[in-house]
Amino acid sequence: MRYNSSGFYEEKLSLLGIGTDLLPKNENGEPNLEKCSDYLKSAFKSGVTLFFVPFSESESAKKLLGENLSQKARDEFFLCGSIDAENAASAEEAESFFKNQLSSLKSGYFDYYVIENLSRESYSLFVKSGIYEVFSKLKNFGKIKHIGFSFSGSAEFGKSVLEKYSWDFVKLDFNFYNWECSDVDEFYHALRKKGVPFIASDPFMGGMILDPPEEVFDILRRGEPMFSMEEWALRWFFDKKGLLCIMTSPKNMKEVENYADIISSVKTLNSSKKHYLKIAAQKFSEEKCEGTEI
Repeated sequence: MRYNSSGFYEEKLSLLGIGTDLLPKNENGEPNLEKCSDYLKSAFKSGVTLFFVPFSESESAKKLLGENLSQKARDEFFLCGSIDAENAASAEEAESFFKNQLSSLKSGYFDYYVIENLSRESYSLFVKSGIYEVFSKLKNFGKIKHIGFSFSGSAEFGKSVLEKYSWDFVKLDFNFYNWECSDVDEFYHALRKKGVPFIASDPFMGGMILDPPEEVFDILRRGEPMFSMEEWALRWFFDKKGLLCIMTSPKNMKEVENYADIISSVKTLNSSKKHYLKIAAQKFSEEKCEGTEI
């Protein structure tokens, strides 16, 4: 496993982060105790130290995660929690939600905490309600180490949020496709200019990158016939400045181990392979615009 080399914060932070939304479940939708334990043991064995707990995570899943993590010393792992800005109506509600999360996880504090889904629609309420001030206070009390946000919308909107408050990091939907086909590169450069690091989420674009149109896959095979789509997608990040970690949601232990093996490599993509990725992203965009199912 490779660890944080961004120059920001904890050096033991694994470059691979795992979202807990796909912890193994029983037929009733509740977490499977034995399978979850094996899954998390596999993650630790692979060198993973960062676990992301979505705001929508069930109470039972949070408690199970907390029980498993409690078997480790607290300085051996990092927790990233989150709250949905679109559903937090008041400062009091936000603080209550946070305290319930922390109580269920029994972790004492969050290393990273994300205010998710800021948008033009939710932003005015967020500012008016004083939710940022709540989390800033919790940070001062030692319940959060680093506060970040995620957003939906244009780079211009993201930059306005970035400038409004003092942020420690940003959780950014980021992959080789939207780098070429959206303005995420503009926001990335704004982060670099301001000196704010980021957690990369959605490296596989909701799974679509892993099962691209055949024409896209053919382009990448010409660039490197031995690379899987997972390898193309994850290696693309290796030379991105300010990267804290890449957040994934492996479905099983095999995927955890596969992603960890890929990220353990120190080789970045050379200019030739980056060229093929750029062409593939452009072709991907054409296929989407034409309505091809991906």
